[in-house]
Amino acid sequence: MSTAEILTNREYKYGWVTDIESETIPRGLSEDTVRLISAKKNEPAWMLEFRLKAYRHWLTMKEPRRWP
Repeated sequence: MSTAEILTNREYKYGWVTDIESETIPRGLSEDTVRLISAKKNEPAWMLEFRLKAYRHWLTMKEPRRWP
């Protein structure tokens, strides 16, 4: 086991803990991810449509072969 795993898996020696609410979003970008983020930000419908249109355009783009 690595040092980082040992340190993160042991009990906190001072005894107090702060629970922090967090959201876990799957890795990668998908239409569902765009919708989830938009919903969390309480964005208006026109903004969601704008983001989805941009995402669909991004899907059609080719990855550059090399950088200048």
